[in-house]
Amino acid sequence: MQRSKKILIVSHCILNQNTVIDGEARAEGAVQSAVDWAMNEGFGFLQLPCPEFTFLGLNRPSMTYEQYNTQEYRKHCQEILRPILQQAEEYLKNGYEIAGLLGIQSSPSCDPARGVFMEELTAMFAEKGVTLQTLWYLPDNREPEFKSDEHFIK
Repeated sequence: MQRSKKILIVSHCILNQNTVIDGEARAEGAVQSAVDWAMNEGFGFLQLPCPEFTFLGLNRPSMTYEQYNTQEYRKHCQEILRPILQQAEEYLKNGYEIAGLLGIQSSPSCDPARGVFMEELTAMFAEKGVTLQTLWYLPDNREPEFKSDEHFIK
Protein backbone atom coordinates (compact mmCIF):
# COMPACT_ATOMS: atom_id res chain seq x y z
CA MET A 1 0.00 0.00 0.00
CA GLN A 2 1.21 3.50 -0.83
CA ARG A 3 1.95 5.89 2.03
CA SER A 4 -0.08 9.09 2.25
CA LYS A 5 3.03 11.04 3.24
CA LYS A 6 0.76 13.26 5.38
CA ILE A 7 1.82 13.70 9.00
CA LEU A 8 -0.40 15.15 11.71
CA ILE A 9 1.32 16.49 14.83
CA VAL A 10 -0.87 15.41 17.75
CA SER A 11 -1.04 16.55 21.37
CA HIS A 12 0.00 13.67 23.58
CA CYS A 13 -3.25 13.28 25.48
CA ILE A 14 -5.37 12.84 22.34
CA LEU A 15 -3.66 9.48 21.93
CA ASN A 16 -3.15 8.86 25.67
CA GLN A 17 -5.70 10.29 28.10
CA ASN A 18 -3.83 8.57 30.93
CA THR A 19 -1.53 11.60 31.21
CA VAL A 20 -4.40 14.05 31.82
CA ILE A 21 -4.81 15.39 35.36
CA ASP A 22 -7.25 13.54 37.59
CA GLY A 23 -10.87 14.27 36.77
CA GLU A 24 -10.21 15.86 33.37
CA ALA A 25 -9.94 12.83 31.05
CA ARG A 26 -12.37 12.80 28.14
CA ALA A 27 -11.85 9.16 27.20
CA GLU A 28 -10.50 5.95 28.72
CA GLY A 29 -7.45 5.80 26.45
CA ALA A 30 -7.24 7.57 23.12
CA VAL A 31 -9.92 10.05 22.05
CA GLN A 32 -11.59 7.75 19.54
CA SER A 33 -13.44 10.36 17.48
CA ALA A 34 -10.25 12.34 16.83
CA VAL A 35 -8.27 9.19 16.01
CA ASP A 36 -10.99 7.93 13.65
CA TRP A 37 -11.14 11.29 11.87
CA ALA A 38 -7.35 11.45 11.46
CA MET A 39 -7.14 7.87 10.22
CA ASN A 40 -9.96 8.47 7.72
CA GLU A 41 -7.98 11.46 6.42
CA GLY A 42 -4.95 9.21 5.92
CA PHE A 43 -2.72 10.97 8.44
CA GLY A 44 0.24 9.39 10.14
CA PHE A 45 0.79 10.58 13.71
CA LEU A 46 3.73 12.44 15.19
CA GLN A 47 2.77 12.39 18.87
CA LEU A 48 4.04 15.25 20.98
CA PRO A 49 5.33 14.57 24.49
CA CYS A 50 3.09 15.80 27.30
CA PRO A 51 4.95 18.85 28.64
CA GLU A 52 2.98 19.03 31.89
CA PHE A 53 3.54 15.32 32.62
CA THR A 54 7.27 15.52 31.85
CA PHE A 55 7.62 18.73 33.89
CA LEU A 56 5.52 17.99 37.01
CA GLY A 57 4.55 14.32 36.79
CA LEU A 58 1.22 12.54 36.84
CA ASN A 59 -0.07 13.85 40.18
CA ARG A 60 0.35 17.50 39.26
CA PRO A 61 -2.15 20.19 40.25
CA SER A 62 -4.47 21.89 37.80
CA MET A 63 -2.68 25.03 36.60
CA THR A 64 -3.42 28.00 34.38
CA TYR A 65 -1.61 29.48 31.39
CA GLU A 66 -0.21 32.19 33.66
CA GLN A 67 1.19 29.60 36.10
CA TYR A 68 2.91 27.68 33.28
CA ASN A 69 4.12 30.84 31.56
CA THR A 70 7.56 30.82 33.19
CA GLN A 71 11.06 30.84 31.78
CA GLU A 72 11.76 27.44 33.37
CA TYR A 73 8.69 25.80 31.82
CA ARG A 74 9.31 27.38 28.40
CA LYS A 75 12.89 26.07 28.47
CA HIS A 76 11.55 22.61 29.33
CA CYS A 77 9.11 22.83 26.40
CA GLN A 78 11.90 23.80 24.01
CA GLU A 79 14.06 20.89 25.18
CA ILE A 80 11.38 18.25 24.70
CA LEU A 81 10.35 19.74 21.34
CA ARG A 82 13.82 19.49 19.76
CA PRO A 83 13.43 15.78 18.84
CA ILE A 84 9.95 16.49 17.42
CA LEU A 85 11.33 19.27 15.23
CA GLN A 86 14.13 16.95 14.06
CA GLN A 87 11.60 14.28 13.12
CA ALA A 88 9.42 16.80 11.28
CA GLU A 89 12.44 18.11 9.37
CA GLU A 90 13.33 14.55 8.34
CA TYR A 91 9.80 14.00 7.03
CA LEU A 92 9.89 17.29 5.11
CA LYS A 93 13.32 16.55 3.66
CA ASN A 94 11.93 13.30 2.28
CA GLY A 95 8.85 14.69 0.57
CA TYR A 96 6.30 14.35 3.36
CA GLU A 97 3.75 16.99 4.29
CA ILE A 98 3.24 18.21 7.84
CA ALA A 99 -0.53 18.50 7.40
CA GLY A 100 -1.23 20.26 10.66
CA LEU A 101 -1.51 20.25 14.39
CA LEU A 102 -4.20 18.68 16.56
CA GLY A 103 -4.34 20.43 19.94
CA ILE A 104 -6.63 20.87 22.93
CA GLN A 105 -8.66 24.07 23.19
CA SER A 106 -8.50 25.65 26.68
CA SER A 107 -5.38 23.70 27.68
CA PRO A 108 -2.78 25.96 29.34
CA SER A 109 -0.11 24.11 27.36
CA CYS A 110 -1.67 22.58 24.25
CA ASP A 111 -4.27 25.10 23.12
CA PRO A 112 -3.09 26.06 19.62
CA ALA A 113 -4.27 29.65 20.11
CA ARG A 114 -2.96 30.21 23.63
CA GLY A 115 -0.95 27.39 25.12
CA VAL A 116 2.61 27.80 26.37
CA PHE A 117 3.80 24.56 24.75
CA MET A 118 2.10 25.37 21.45
CA GLU A 119 3.60 28.86 21.44
CA GLU A 120 7.06 27.32 21.73
CA LEU A 121 6.27 24.69 19.10
CA THR A 122 4.98 27.17 16.53
CA ALA A 123 7.93 29.50 17.17
CA MET A 124 10.45 26.70 16.71
CA PHE A 125 8.75 25.53 13.52
CA ALA A 126 8.51 29.11 12.22
CA GLU A 127 12.29 29.50 12.68
CA LYS A 128 12.62 26.61 10.23
CA GLY A 129 10.10 28.13 7.83
CA VAL A 130 7.28 25.72 8.63
CA THR A 131 3.80 27.13 9.24
CA LEU A 132 1.32 24.72 10.79
CA GLN A 133 -2.38 24.49 10.04
CA THR A 134 -4.09 24.11 13.39
CA LEU A 135 -7.04 21.78 13.88
CA TRP A 136 -9.11 22.21 17.03
CA TYR A 137 -10.30 19.59 19.41
CA LEU A 138 -12.84 20.91 21.90
CA PRO A 139 -12.50 19.57 25.46
CA ASP A 140 -15.37 18.30 27.53
CA ASN A 141 -15.81 15.82 30.38
CA ARG A 142 -17.03 13.30 27.82
CA GLU A 143 -15.67 12.54 24.37
CA PRO A 144 -17.24 15.08 22.00
CA GLU A 145 -17.83 14.48 18.32
CA PHE A 146 -14.74 15.63 16.48
CA LYS A 147 -15.54 17.88 13.53
CA SER A 148 -12.94 18.46 10.85
CA ASP A 149 -14.43 21.82 9.93
CA GLU A 150 -13.46 23.22 13.34
CA HIS A 151 -10.06 24.54 12.37
CA PHE A 152 -8.17 27.68 11.83
CA ILE A 153 -4.97 28.57 10.06
CA LYS A 154 -2.21 29.88 12.30
